[in-house]
Amino acid sequence: MTDQALRDDFRQAMRRLATTVALVTTGRGDNCGGMAATAVMSVTADPPTLVVAVNRTASMTPILGEHGWFCVNLLAEWHQDLIPVFSGAKSGMDRFQDGDWRLSNDYPPILADAAASLVCETANRIDVGTHTLFIGEVRAIANHERISPLIWVDGKVASAATA
Repeated sequence: MTDQALRDDFRQAMRRLATTVALVTTGRGDNCGGMAATAVMSVTADPPTLVVAVNRTASMTPILGEHGWFCVNLLAEWHQDLIPVFSGAKSGMDRFQDGDWRLSNDYPPILADAAASLVCETANRIDVGTHTLFIGEVRAIANHERISPLIWVDGKVASAATA
């Protein structure tokens, strides 16, 4: 199998891995960035730790490197319209005009009605291929009462409403 064929098959296989869509945000005040992401994973509960894979060419990468804090906002079905906003339809601070964002000089942007928002301090970073894995220790969590995760599978969104 050629390297290109392996990469193509890998992309197709990963389209079958259903996951909750997250908006990963970073920065403070009027210097914030964010992106839509599905490459988010819990690492351990002791201490609570997450890892986020960020393409090194992403516009938020320098802001994340500068601030060292990020927030993983897990999307619910009512956030579907935010995906294109954080996938290139808007840039910089304009992304935070859509949705109910809590902006502060003390922490990264938090989506007020996210299924959950986890504020993390970067503990380590590891370069792998085109991406950097940001390992973050969770410092604060906000869980929304309703859980209706917005799922990304096969290149599109789906709802996985729960009781």
